[in-house]
Amino acid sequence: MTIAAPVDVVWAAYTAAVGTPDVAGAPDTRAAGCARCGLTTAVMSPVGQVVSRRFTGYESWTNLAGRSLCEVCVWVYRHRSLRTDAHIVTRDPVTLTPANPALLQQVFSTSVGADTAVIVPLRPGRKHLLPDARWGTVTVDDAQLSWTSADAHRLVVMRRLRAHGFSERMLGDDTPAYPVLNRVAADQWPQVFDDWNHLAPWRQAAPWFEVGLRATR
Repeated sequence: MTIAAPVDVVWAAYTAAVGTPDVAGAPDTRAAGCARCGLTTAVMSPVGQVVSRRFTGYESWTNLAGRSLCEVCVWVYRHRSLRTDAHIVTRDPVTLTPANPALLQQVFSTSVGADTAVIVPLRPGRKHLLPDARWGTVTVDDAQLSWTSADAHRLVVMRRLRAHGFSERMLGDDTPAYPVLNRVAADQWPQVFDDWNHLAPWRQAAPWFEVGLRATR
């Protein structure tokens, strides 16, 4: 199935996981529409029954006058795995796929396209990330990241360095740790130093660096 272009990531994910929602048509007033997406479904739930008083993730809500959440948005807030695990959502065809490091490596082997959304909780369970997800981006805690061909190349570089035995902590240093470097064949040292320099932009951009680490574990 293919979802029409305007549909947001949450509705696409719901369609893939549950099925096509029972849409009830345009609400009579803004207060009658879903507080997050503004749409209505046959079943609506009061906001207070779905999110707690400590909830702060209103940034992506489009209808703050709404007093209820539609069944799609209730689903996205009530499923804990959507908050703790990495997921990939596609629009053509519609899919929602839990993403282990191997799948993240595959998706990140090229730029993230306009029909794909990637959700990567860096501190699992702390925030609801799927409601904030956007097409063509990687959603992490408090940030929306682009993923370009340059990032895809840096991921290959990170995998190569990790294969040499450099730890996650070491990869954050400005120079390769000598005890590990000393175990690498001397004729590979130029490649190691070149790879190390290629990771420099990520060391100055923590979210990309952390996503790279997550995808190469």
